[in-house]
Amino acid sequence: MTANDPLFDADRLAEIVELDLLEADVDPILQDVAARAADGLGLPVSLVSVVLDEALHVAAAHGIDGLWLGDTRGHPVEWSFCATSVRTREPFVVENAATHPYHATNPLVVQDGVRCYAGVPLISSRGFVLGNLCVVGLEQRSFTEDEMVFLRTLAAEAVARIEARRGD
Repeated sequence: MTANDPLFDADRLAEIVELDLLEADVDPILQDVAARAADGLGLPVSLVSVVLDEALHVAAAHGIDGLWLGDTRGHPVEWSFCATSVRTREPFVVENAATHPYHATNPLVVQDGVRCYAGVPLISSRGFVLGNLCVVGLEQRSFTEDEMVFLRTLAAEAVARIEARRGD
């Protein structure tokens, strides 16, 4: 942990708490966003993630039923591809996780076979990166600019739905 690491920003974490993003009622309002992301990009898994300081929490998902992630609804932040977007505020793409300098040894890659990932940050109207809308696949692949625009559009919709619960 560094003092400037956005994962540990107290105001960002307070925004996540204020938005009640760890509550079960978030899943139903975001479920179709996750499904449209996976279907639109032809990938088996999509997540709406909330990235905390030490863990990733799955707020909504498509394609994880029957997987351990479906039961745990999260994993250590060290395994999180999504944490990169929290730190950079930018989309993050991994075309082949098996050769990626940071993620090649990630248990999600080594044990679960994750090969590709594309995620865009969920940025609140107050400017905090809450997590990501991401898609995951078991084969390496690249992502087009149109696909990334599609993910950004869905991410904006997800944030609007999240904030509508708060009344913003």
